[in-house]
Amino acid sequence: MRPFGRGILPQSQIFLYEASPLARRIYYYALCVGHYECGADYVVNRESYDSFLLLHIVRGRAYYEQDGIRTELGRDSFAFIDCYRPHEYGAIGSCEMYWIHFDGPSARDVYEIIAGSGSFVPKSFDRSHRALIEIYENTLAYGPIEEAEMNRLIVGLLTEFLVKAERRSSAESDMIEEIRNYILDNPDKELSLEALSRRANLSPYHFARIFKRRVGTTPHDYLIHTRLNLAKFYLLSSSSSIKEIAYLCGFSNESNFCTCFKKHLGTTPTMFRTAGRE
Repeated sequence: MRPFGRGILPQSQIFLYEASPLARRIYYYALCVGHYECGADYVVNRESYDSFLLLHIVRGRAYYEQDGIRTELGRDSFAFIDCYRPHEYGAIGSCEMYWIHFDGPSARDVYEIIAGSGSFVPKSFDRSHRALIEIYENTLAYGPIEEAEMNRLIVGLLTEFLVKAERRSSAESDMIEEIRNYILDNPDKELSLEALSRRANLSPYHFARIFKRRVGTTPHDYLIHTRLNLAKFYLLSSSSSIKEIAYLCGFSNESNFCTCFKKHLGTTPTMFRTAGRE
């Protein structure tokens, strides 16, 4: 059918699907599939449309915005949008796009894995491009695709993104593990966010975001707890003075060490040492 709306050009097409109870229970299923040619005034702004949207730009430029973050999309790019939450997308100038709204029992988990990788780039652009266009063109030529076949096509499409996300995830894990080991081996060195992010070859913002996602805490908090754990070891297993332990553990002076120790552990280094030796 031909869609109507601001910025949608006459040659555009949309096809609606109605999933059976079985498909909703066990498959990935389509809600609608489309091919749009758009003018510069095309924009969609919604509070919710219960599905996930995979959008593929084949000509021109577009954008999407969610959680206050605007991402621009060039030719041959993909966007994966959680439409359960407020979102907006539209054209930047004229553009052409293929898209599919879909859902399924594991769609949320798959979206979180791909979104968590920080990149909606498939392992193989060609396979992803062909898979999405195949869904549209088969629907255009033959009518609604059988549900089991639609599930197969969507799985194949998502797999390209999952493989890339898994590889990126593995690389991130290796990088974070190297940084954690560096902190453990060098607690007395200058370990600011800027210094650690340079070591990871990332901007401070992206490094902190990846570190928090992987470790569950900020780089600063991880560093503080590493230094305090080391300090507790020295307090109970050495005769070094409080001042010496402060410097060994990377604190700028004894006063800062004692303040930090009391704030996080509820006692002073001296009281901790005394209680541990009783």
